[in-house]
Amino acid sequence: MELHLSDQTIAFSVRVARATMGVDALYRKETGLTDLHDGLVVLNMSGVRPEAYENYQAAQAHLAELAQAALALPEPDRRLYYAQACTSLWSFCQWRRGGLDAMDSQIGTFLHVDPAPAAQAELDAYQAELYRMLGEAGYDGDLKQRIDAWEQKNLAPADEVQGRMDELMAEARQRTGEILPLPEGDEYHCETVASGPFNASSDYGNRRVIINTAPVLTVQKLKHLVCHEVYPGHFMQFTLRRQAWEQGTGGLDGTLSVCNHSSSSTFEGIADCGIRFLDWDEGVDDRISALISVIQSALGTAASYRMHTLGWESGRVEDFLRQNAPGGGQGWVDNRMRFISDPARSALIWSYWRGDGGVFPVWERVEKNDRPRFYTYIYNRLHTVQSLQLFR
Repeated sequence: MELHLSDQTIAFSVRVARATMGVDALYRKETGLTDLHDGLVVLNMSGVRPEAYENYQAAQAHLAELAQAALALPEPDRRLYYAQACTSLWSFCQWRRGGLDAMDSQIGTFLHVDPAPAAQAELDAYQAELYRMLGEAGYDGDLKQRIDAWEQKNLAPADEVQGRMDELMAEARQRTGEILPLPEGDEYHCETVASGPFNASSDYGNRRVIINTAPVLTVQKLKHLVCHEVYPGHFMQFTLRRQAWEQGTGGLDGTLSVCNHSSSSTFEGIADCGIRFLDWDEGVDDRISALISVIQSALGTAASYRMHTLGWESGRVEDFLRQNAPGGGQGWVDNRMRFISDPARSALIWSYWRGDGGVFPVWERVEKNDRPRFYTYIYNRLHTVQSLQLFR
């Protein structure tokens, strides 16, 4: 498999980047949104001139042409990826025109993943496994009592989060340098906030990771967030995609981060795989924390489904989250409610759980001596869950 893109595909990536920015410009003009993080494109390192679309219909006509043209690209994974990416943007335009009201239609056509939420049977199975793992780690009582005791033993108090994050980022950076080319003199720093619609946020433009200290945080959770948001997660994804474009080996569209997009699920799944990439699993507490993160991602889909498909009122959805939450306290419930209550982000919650399901099995089948090629494949170009499967 050739890991450097062809000249034909790189030229095509410029057309896709311009189209993407053109749709973002339409969306911002329609909504009046000015903050970068509120748009369809939430990070723009491209400097590209947007396509000047008169309206969403004009954008859709052009995107349909691009989707057709993508089928002539020489790389199989790029043919699949760009056809799906153009379909995703086309579908976003359709949603803004008043179509695709159903949540499952948005998830299926924006993200290109299974729109089914986590079923109660799946949540029960996860929680049974968590109960078992906590028991093996020496915790007694019902599931809630075991989780509470585990969190208290591993607690990272809010006033210690900054220092813990600094320590973890230093080690994560060192480990990441053993598998990926680190940018010299370009590092992240940590800041904390007392609330927000997120657990953590990667602000690449200001080279910072923002940690929400409202949820109950453990040392293991902070380690997960460092790997997800910074090293080898989002910071490295953004950096290596930008470098690939500058070096002529990757596409210009890789210098954009697009919300509600076909690349969203792999973007999150790759970041969630960070501890695995670094071989940084230090025992049962890390495995407990990893399962808690999966349960939280699954619960996000179940909660959003109840709110936007079943029509539950917000108080009932909040009770559902609180009753099923595997730790995190009220702070975690509050930030999930704020996330899924935003119509522009309510489908995006699927990208975490479905992203894990799309990325983790691929990672498990990559042989150790093939990991460097795999890293190039996933960090130098954007992927959908489906195009990721074509690594071989």
